[in-house]
Amino acid sequence: MSQTLSQTQTQKMEQQLRLSQQQLQLVRLLEMPIAEFEEQVKKELMDNPALEEGAPEERGEEETNDMNDTGEDPYSDTDEMELADISSYGEDDLPLSLPNNGTEAREQLPLGDSGSFIDYLESQMVNFNLNEDEKRVLKYLIGSLDNRGFIDRSVATLTDELAFKEYLYVSEEDVERILHVLQSFEPAGIGARSTQECLLLQIDRQLNNEDEPVSAAKKEVLQLERVIIAYNYELFINKNKERLKKKLNLSSVQVDALFEDIKKLNVNPGFALSESSSDRVQTQIPDFIVETDLDGNIEMRLNGGEVPRLHVSQDYLQQMKVYQKASGTMKRSEKEGLIYTRQKIEAAQMFIESVKERRRTLYETMKAIIALQRTFFLTKDEEDKVRLVLEDVAQKAGYDVSTVSRVCSSKCALLDGHIYPLSDFFKLTRKNSSGEEIDGHKVKELLKEIIDGEDKSNPFSDENLVEMMKQKGVVLARRTIAKYRLELGIPSVGNRRG
Repeated sequence: MSQTLSQTQTQKMEQQLRLSQQQLQLVRLLEMPIAEFEEQVKKELMDNPALEEGAPEERGEEETNDMNDTGEDPYSDTDEMELADISSYGEDDLPLSLPNNGTEAREQLPLGDSGSFIDYLESQMVNFNLNEDEKRVLKYLIGSLDNRGFIDRSVATLTDELAFKEYLYVSEEDVERILHVLQSFEPAGIGARSTQECLLLQIDRQLNNEDEPVSAAKKEVLQLERVIIAYNYELFINKNKERLKKKLNLSSVQVDALFEDIKKLNVNPGFALSESSSDRVQTQIPDFIVETDLDGNIEMRLNGGEVPRLHVSQDYLQQMKVYQKASGTMKRSEKEGLIYTRQKIEAAQMFIESVKERRRTLYETMKAIIALQRTFFLTKDEEDKVRLVLEDVAQKAGYDVSTVSRVCSSKCALLDGHIYPLSDFFKLTRKNSSGEEIDGHKVKELLKEIIDGEDKSNPFSDENLVEMMKQKGVVLARRTIAKYRLELGIPSVGNRRG
């Protein structure tokens, strides 16, 4: 049978989703945390001469606002051909707080210091009269802090490490004494060996503050808090308020108030100065600033960083008008100038609109997260965290799930002085061997507990940890173990070997 080759032409309808250039630009901007976004704005200002910073000179302050009090864009219906009416971008697009629009001046927060955490701590050494060996011990202790700002090894282990690694032969008493020096540094709680010690260090710092002595009433409260943490810690972490009431002869209102006050203490004193694994340089700059008060109010604002007000160059707009008036008699060079000028103006306008949309999207997404996790924002207690997924936030904010995912993937919030990645506001859940859902944060705590109890001369590999977690009823893949370990700031098996 002979075979023949032939070509046929067919037509078929196919639906494809293609993002416009502005949509692609917005997607990229949404993924950027504030530090990267600042750099992108600077780059656009350098690359596009039609994009300028500051308010246009001939417009009044009220005219340059991007959004009015209703949250609407006053320039959204502008005809693109009327180039003189192209909008600008400023700080006052959106209300600064929830639930109402704050009019007070925004405070200047010391955010995003790029200095090293190690340098910051070592700079405090000058306040103490230490000899050279003591300074070396103190520097070693600073370098031994984990990502929470804790010392995760015993004094005996540290003493041995100093001898073997630094050739420093000091007694355990000396290491303990110098550790207490570190624990007197800022932030309060740094150098603690446990959460309990971290809380006690902060309470004692307040009780013994000679520069700002507390009132008699506050002192009594702090002394009660110290009794709870120092001698009744198990009752505290298990929230056994009834037994505490009886032991301390307190009312339910008093115990509740003490619990709430203790919860405001920082259990991650090194977290706000988050460092990279290599040089511990601080990299986390909050994109959102959230503050709560005792009356249950929550205020939120976006961190504007160093992003200036943006507008289209008036010189370029005037030049465009000149070209438009002479459109019928233009030479070739003038037509090329018209095309170039229009391209730059349109690129500037597109970037300004993308920046405005980024700001709206970030604000509405964070507003939705706060509404859905309101109790957790007020208490910071993991037990108060509701099970929340991206779909919940997307529905509340009115955006697509992929948009919310981009907002939450690489950004963090400063909540009452402590930095939280946005992912922390979602309740992480896993399933145990029986198929029951368990809190993912408790899974992490269990993993840390196993690693803390290992023999440092023969630490567990990730494969060992998979089996040990399975024995505890939690089935995890090796890559998940590695991910959780890194999130907890725990090094690999080779780097844990003592």
